[in-house]
Amino acid sequence: MRAFDNGCLYSVMVSRAEVKEFKDTWPCSTLPDAAITFQYDKRNGDLVDITPYRVVNGDDANALSQDAQAYGRKRLKIGGA
Repeated sequence: MRAFDNGCLYSVMVSRAEVKEFKDTWPCSTLPDAAITFQYDKRNGDLVDITPYRVVNGDDANALSQDAQAYGRKRLKIGGA
């Protein structure tokens, strides 16, 4: 994963290989075989954007988003929300 400070937001890019590794832990995952980027509001931790949006939804996407959010907070030293 790679974290990026975008001012009032932050983004975490999960590589294609990391998505595949995550999917191996989720039977019947519908995540794409591609990198996924999640963007969060620094103030409250809200998820504000997902790329690619059209193909990322469901419990598996939510769990991966939470993992990415925790990684980004730790890497960028962002306080709790």
